[in-house]
Amino acid sequence: MPNFLVVKDLELPAEYSIIELDGHKTLTMRGFYEEIGDALAFPEEFGFTIESLDEMLSNLSWLEDEKIVVYISPSEHFIEKERNPEKIGTLLNLLDAICEDWRWEDSEDLPKKELIFAFSDSARVRGLLDKQEISYRTSTK
Repeated sequence: MPNFLVVKDLELPAEYSIIELDGHKTLTMRGFYEEIGDALAFPEEFGFTIESLDEMLSNLSWLEDEKIVVYISPSEHFIEKERNPEKIGTLLNLLDAICEDWRWEDSEDLPKKELIFAFSDSARVRGLLDKQEISYRTSTK
């Protein structure tokens, strides 16, 4: 399974836990941090920064689920109002790297996880991922 999905309808095997983020609330980086922090029940020390996001998503020890899909819908305005557009590329590259790291994680300190980010299909998200040369699987069902 790829690290990113861009799909019309999200259909996954039952072993995947789908965590939904309201795309209407992810118009800025801060909005994205708040949504993902709430949805994944980040510990109180989450600092609403890219570094803190990296720390949280690279741990996830407080979650019982092993296969997690973070689904953002609608996605046509994903981080559209961010003042510094470079931060979007940084975020997407970080998410890609974290998902990849989980594929190879073999630490005895952390439970094994699979993390995937899925977006409802939109030209914006496809364009953002293409610009960063991040591969993704699409579905047009």
